[in-house]
Amino acid sequence: MIRPNHRLTASLACLALLVTVSACSTGDAPPPRNLDRQPAPEFSLRTISGQTLDRAALKGQIVIVNFWAVWSPACAREIPELIQLRDSLGKNRERVTVIGVCLENDSLRDLNDFIGQLGINYPVAVQENQFTDQFGGIDAIPTTFVIDPDWHIVNRYTGKVQIKELRDELQYMLDEIHAAEQAAREKK
Repeated sequence: MIRPNHRLTASLACLALLVTVSACSTGDAPPPRNLDRQPAPEFSLRTISGQTLDRAALKGQIVIVNFWAVWSPACAREIPELIQLRDSLGKNRERVTVIGVCLENDSLRDLNDFIGQLGINYPVAVQENQFTDQFGGIDAIPTTFVIDPDWHIVNRYTGKVQIKELRDELQYMLDEIHAAEQAAREKK
């Protein structure tokens, strides 16, 4: 049997839980973002295949920059999830570019072996000229940055990305893009 003063405490706890749950389930609210839309660095990055990636080449894209190392088990677990996420985007796949940045200067052969083993199907570069400094430094690996089409860093994930959270964030940005395109078409 619950004592009278414990009933009030239990009732208040249930009410607090109900308020918390309703506040968290707002439906179309954007996923939490860790950064306050800082401008992304103006970089020019040469991939191991010889492609140059810069703001002009990535114009209008959502860009995911993933810093990793060959020796990191967390990176080796995360990369296949990023590949699967990118591949699951269907027709929106062309709006999202993933760039892998290896933080060590392994031999090109070792790096290509690693890429082949994991089936990496997006551009990969080796960090050069203190590229990480342009992003404010890397404290841990993997570290992933999300850049919106207006070239702002909207999120930084330190450690292995929670793919569901990243998927939700990408979907929110893609929905914003589609809404803006629809509004522009309706104005015409």
